[in-house]
Amino acid sequence: MTLFKQIFGLALFVLAVNYFYPAQKKPDLVRERMIYDQSLSEVFDGEHSYINYKYGKFSSLEIYNDDKDSAILYLHGRGLSPNDYNLAHPIRTQFSGNFNTYNIQLPVLEKGSTYNDYVDILYDSDQRIISAIEYISSKNDRLVIIAHSCGVHMLMSFIENFHLPPQVIAIVMVGSGAVDKGQKLVTEYPYHKINIPILDIYGEYDFDLVRKEASKRKKLIKRISEKSLQYEIKSSSHYHEDNADKVIQIVKKWLSDK
Repeated sequence: MTLFKQIFGLALFVLAVNYFYPAQKKPDLVRERMIYDQSLSEVFDGEHSYINYKYGKFSSLEIYNDDKDSAILYLHGRGLSPNDYNLAHPIRTQFSGNFNTYNIQLPVLEKGSTYNDYVDILYDSDQRIISAIEYISSKNDRLVIIAHSCGVHMLMSFIENFHLPPQVIAIVMVGSGAVDKGQKLVTEYPYHKINIPILDIYGEYDFDLVRKEASKRKKLIKRISEKSLQYEIKSSSHYHEDNADKVIQIVKKWLSDK
């Protein structure tokens, strides 16, 4: 691709921001395009496509086989790619034997942005999750949602402002409740609107608030369903570097009777 084409493409993204978005904080579509160029433009496992939504379109990575009727939707952490090699890529590839898998690009902001900054673009992630579930449900009967870190914030915002459709049968939260030092959750998670089992996973060396609130989360998810479970992964951090296999092993075992 020539330099002119790259510059022209970025200019179109800037114009799209001004055309589609409401008068509030906007996702960084230039950075989103950079994520596409760096990690999504050539995908060897599955297919890349765009899903249309209220404010434009977003990237989706799909591994689909029409002999399966169950799917996994993965919601990545803050500022990451839906093909990130810590969790996103292992999850979408290693679950593809039993599920159709979908990893979507969630909205991102400039580097250095905090949890409080991301709160201002949850309206956008709400709409992406709505459109992703609609697309997935057109091809699958059952859906499990796995969310990591900021992806949990975005999932919970969607649940608070809308609702979980009946085809969603379980939720997996990894590194739930993570915020920056000195910050706190702007609103409590809407556990009262959830009536399906939840698996809560966190690392032994996870962020402080994630670990401190673990006992509280465990009580909340157990009230929802006796099938809910919490699991601490020993010697693992918030990002579970080199521990994706352990995360996947725990999730597969938990889902085996769902």
